[in-house]
Amino acid sequence: MICFALLCCGEKKVTEEMLLGGWECSQNDQKAKWENGTFQDFGEVKSEKALIIYKTHDGLLMRGRGNDLTKGDWYSVSSNLSIQDVKNLNISEFSRSYISSKFEYISDKEYKHTLIIEKVYKSLSEEEQTKDNSRQKIEENCIKVVH
Repeated sequence: MICFALLCCGEKKVTEEMLLGGWECSQNDQKAKWENGTFQDFGEVKSEKALIIYKTHDGLLMRGRGNDLTKGDWYSVSSNLSIQDVKNLNISEFSRSYISSKFEYISDKEYKHTLIIEKVYKSLSEEEQTKDNSRQKIEENCIKVVH
């Protein structure tokens, strides 16, 4: 009986179909400063509420704000969803960039998305690195908007 229950209850994931429509999201944004050759702890949390819309366009799942794809910021999220937890690292002679994007399923009407973006410039002076190196963490807790 336990084996049957385990086989029938697969891990729930955020899907493209689930995301279609509007979501009310609480967004928390934090930044970390570069000091003495390393990033410090994340600082003050800046929070805001936002309405996020997901819709399909040319076969891709698009994420944006507002109802019109020709206005505002829209970008594709389809490939991120298929992997749920994406990490990208790019290293060059002059810089290193790292992006982590993780979708967490809470329920069919709720999800959490965590995004970490980091950029480090290698060939700059410590003063320039303090100004230009960046690390940002954005967490969204979203609940489906019922129309």
